[in-house]
Amino acid sequence: MLNDIERVAFQLFAYKEDKPFLPKPSIHVELRIDTTKFFKFHTFREGLFFDEPTLEFFVVKDDKASRPLLVDQQELRDSMMAKREERRERPQHARVSKRSNVKEIIEVDLHAHELLETTAGMSAGDIKEYQLGVVRKTLDSHLKDKGRKIVFIHGKGEGVLRNAIINELKHKYKNCSYQDASFQQYGFGATMVTVH
Repeated sequence: MLNDIERVAFQLFAYKEDKPFLPKPSIHVELRIDTTKFFKFHTFREGLFFDEPTLEFFVVKDDKASRPLLVDQQELRDSMMAKREERRERPQHARVSKRSNVKEIIEVDLHAHELLETTAGMSAGDIKEYQLGVVRKTLDSHLKDKGRKIVFIHGKGEGVLRNAIINELKHKYKNCSYQDASFQQYGFGATMVTVH
């Protein structure tokens, strides 16, 4: 059945039985289920509602619905056009490296499930700091490889990890430039760094 579950839709509203309550708007959420998680043992954890380990997904957290599955096409188009304009405005450094035979692109997948056996007991901040440690270690080991291209696969998400990587590059790795990695290869969730 897992292959048939592409997405799950929830429609809900909050209320309290036999008590006064502040009305809240109804919520409609569609979640895409990553079915590969069902085959990874460390994704199942003790939960609040079941005696056996479970795989939990947030539908609503802090009165905010999870990010919608469907993307507004106009919003996507505007975002892509803004990035294209930003690239045009950024000065291009036409420098030919004498070591133009610089090796293949290095890909570093920063997804927590790829880096860690388990994230049990780790907060979101701990995981992000671990991911940034991997970024720093990778960059430090290639700082002398002029022309080296490294793709950090961070996923789309809320953009927290991407912004943290860019902040590191701006402040600690000024000899590196960055750009969105190939959309065809990586989608929206990757940043390519070039060492100069």
